[in-house]
This record gives sequence, structure tokens and C-alpha cells, in this order.
Amino acid sequence: MKINLLVIVLSAAFAIAISFSADNSSARKFQQATTWTATQTWLNINNISTTFSNDGWSDRDRKTGGGGFEFPKGSRRTMVFQSGLLWGAKLGDSLHVGGSTYISGLQPGTILSLGVAEDPNLPKNRIYRVRPDYATADLSSEARDEGRTQAEIRAQYALDWSRWPASDGAPFEDRNNNGTYEPGIDVPGKNGVDQTIWFVCNDLDTARTLGLYGTRPIGIEMQVTIWGYNREGALGNTLFKNYRLINKSTTRFDSLLVCQWVDYDLGY
Repeated sequence: MKINLLVIVLSAAFAIAISFSADNSSARKFQQATTWTATQTWLNINNISTTFSNDGWSDRDRKTGGGGFEFPKGSRRTMVFQSGLLWGAKLGDSLHVGGSTYISGLQPGTILSLGVAEDPNLPKNRIYRVRPDYATADLSSEARDEGRTQAEIRAQYALDWSRWPASDGAPFEDRNNNGTYEPGIDVPGKNGVDQTIWFVCNDLDTARTLGLYGTRPIGIEMQVTIWGYNREGALGNTLFKNYRLINKSTTRFDSLLVCQWVDYDLGY
């Protein structure tokens, strides 16, 4: 079973179903122990700057621990402290909840077979980011935003372009229509957009799902595509998210519910 969710996030309003969370300082500070290190990147092609990690964290800057959704970019003022996707499903007589809030019930990588996840430490299971003009574009705005040099950012774009994980489900423009991603021919990322982020994660780490909401894994693989446009007007203040949920178990998920969880920072 595959479920695709398109989420449109506007700069001043969120056109999505949300679940509010109280501002719990102890929950905000909680960090899960893990045997792997999450990787982070930025969606900052337009007037928004925000962060995403390959364990499902959204809008939380792992470097500072603070809010990650900055608008306008460069203002150092955040609209969102953190967000994530949550789901709940009934399996027989038991309820299972997974996803990501202040902590994450997810680990990087695909599900290889029934109950077997990829090693989250594999280099391929990092978060990826591409832009079609990376080789010649002025990356000074991103360099200021991320605290890195243009050379470092350009090198990462080149690496992600050459190793784009299309075989795991990452979208790309197949210019010769042969069904295979070829870095010298095809264009990685969402077709026609200016910046694309992609990662895949799963819920097969029991310690993490128990730590999130006290339930066991159910075999969900989540593929996430985030994109934005370097345009004037509304698109310059907008980012898009697509969550693809795949049931890689042999169990039917009855009455699956999904929500976008958001901890807003209003008034800052």
C-alpha cells in the first residue's frame, strides 16, 4: 500500500491539517541516543530558510538546537520551532503511532525486506539536495545562511547530483526515457523546480518508536520530497512537501490517520 501526501506550506499561513503542541521546554530539550548521526540540509532557494533532517525532523536546526523555519531569510526570526509528520493506525486491537515530533520514531534508510531495514549508517542514507544550476549559480546567499563557503556548498550539490538515489525512489527528469538515472543526461529532483531535497527513513527501530509514543514498529517506509522556487510573488514565499508512505509489512493498516505536527513560534 502506498500513500502520497502533498503538503503546501505558505510563509504566513500553513495550508495543512495540524496538531498543536504545548510549548514544553523539557520536551524541546530531549535528545534521543542513537548509533548513527542524522544529516541536515536547508531549503533556502527563496525568501524562506528552513532545515530538514533524514530522520524526519523538520524546521529544527540541529546545529543550534533552536527553531529552524526563518522568514524572511536572513532576519534571524523563526516562525516555527519544529514540525514533523505523525501517523496512527489500528492493527487488530492495538493502536500504533509513529513519525516525528520533538523526538523521532524514525531512522534513515529503506526497508529491504519484511522487518529488515538498511543500515542507517550507510553514506547513501544521508539527506540529499540538488539545484539544476548549481555549477554556475551565485551561492553567496546560501553560504551566508548556512555558515559555509560557496565552494563547500557547490561540492555537496555536485556529490548529491552524481549519487542521486533514484533507485530508492528519489524523483528525477528522465530525459532519455530509459527508466534509469544517468547523472550526465538526466536531471535529479522534482521536474521544473529550483531546489529539491529528498530522503528516505523507516520505523523499524523499536527503541525509537517506543521512545516516541510507546508503540512498536509497523513497517512503514517514508520517502520525503521537499521543493521550492526562486521566483517573485507567492512562490517566493512558499515551500512544498510530499510524503510517500509505503506499507512494507504483511499487515493491513486499518483506519490510518495522518497529521502535520507543528510547534509554532508566534510573536518572536
